[in-house]
Amino acid sequence: MDVLFFNIPWMAFNLYLALLPVLFCGFLFRMPNKFYTVVLGIFWLLYLPNTIYILTDLHHLVQQWNAVSVLEKFLLLIQYGLLELIGLTCFLIAFFPLEKILRKFKISQHTSMVLLIGLNFLMGFAMVLGKIERVNSWDLFVNPQFVIDSAIHLLRSFQLVSLGILFGLFANFFYFLFREKIKWLYTQWSTG
Repeated sequence: MDVLFFNIPWMAFNLYLALLPVLFCGFLFRMPNKFYTVVLGIFWLLYLPNTIYILTDLHHLVQQWNAVSVLEKFLLLIQYGLLELIGLTCFLIAFFPLEKILRKFKISQHTSMVLLIGLNFLMGFAMVLGKIERVNSWDLFVNPQFVIDSAIHLLRSFQLVSLGILFGLFANFFYFLFREKIKWLYTQWSTG
């Protein structure tokens, strides 16, 4: 049971980070002032990778698996399952409004697809920066040189670039797999 309790603080913090872009995006469309809209948009973009980043936390499950009893393995599966479900749902909820913004600005369907796919690959690289280089979203403000150095290191490593592409492929696959469902959900929320 110690492992389960050990997981609670870091899981709660990662879920908090995953919920931030959902909150930013919720306020984004309600801001009357363009300056605040831009500021919220920047924060949304910076914290958006934290949603899908939760996928990388599954390595903890692998590490903890042999250290627990059969009952605890079942509870670990539930704990990690909830973490992944909430994180990936936050990703869908926070990412979809970008499509609304692109439509609002009358961006063509082709250009919109390129932007969506490109942003998902950018998030894949942000996941590598977070997981391997230990870069946090707020480091862009408090330690920009660290972010630049980490990004250069990532781009110089074939393995890290490959991992970023793999994460980007997953983000694209996952988003476009559930895109219509999240679109339907947004339609229900806006009409309800």
